[in-house]
Amino acid sequence: MTKVVLVSTNNNPYYLFYAPYQEKAWNSCGWDLVVLTTCDVDEKDLKLKNSQVIKFPDIPELRKETIAQTSRLYAANYIKDSLLMTCDMDLIPLQDYWKPDENKMTVYGHDLTWRSFYPMGYIAMTSLRWNGIMELKEDMVGQILEDVEEIGLALSDKWESWWNHDWTLITKRMKIYEESISFIDRGQVNIAGATLAKGRVDRFNWQETQKQPDLIDMHCETNNVKHPSKLDAFLSVYERIHGKL
Repeated sequence: MTKVVLVSTNNNPYYLFYAPYQEKAWNSCGWDLVVLTTCDVDEKDLKLKNSQVIKFPDIPELRKETIAQTSRLYAANYIKDSLLMTCDMDLIPLQDYWKPDENKMTVYGHDLTWRSFYPMGYIAMTSLRWNGIMELKEDMVGQILEDVEEIGLALSDKWESWWNHDWTLITKRMKIYEESISFIDRGQVNIAGATLAKGRVDRFNWQETQKQPDLIDMHCETNNVKHPSKLDAFLSVYERIHGKL
């Protein structure tokens, strides 16, 4: 079964920047990449070589950010007969760590949220199972709006509310099947004055977190990413593992 990683973005240039780096990194780990975008993204700006791009329709009632984030939960409308795993655009793999069983639902890093919501980076299951969990309908836009109304966060004026719509939704949908979920704990480390994901090079303190012995992924900057100090720091880790684009 084809393994597909799902990332998403609106036309924020700081997220678009990472698309080709995601492609090369996930391909090296044996995964195809699919980039889900909002309608205002020019595909040329993604600078991809072999990855599929799926452009979601505009939904005037919703922010572009919400459409981008939640698009991953409806990707099985477009992608069939595959093992689909969600990821964030600013999370880039540094090794072949993810080996979900296609016969199960797998949630990585539930311990990183102190067993609260299921993190969007990373949830894996077949497209058929995604279809069932999300109860996907032919009228996808109508369903997205129904889900928004049900969860009650996406239309809030408060960032700390609307930003949480996608993982609140998927946690609610999957929670009733919790006994059937394969949870892969990541582990946490106290480093640089914070509790962070084990093996993650983290923008919280890039220099200290990259000193860990077994690096798994990197949590990248999402603001002014091409500033020389940030770009050099990113490339120093990325190119050491994956080489140049």
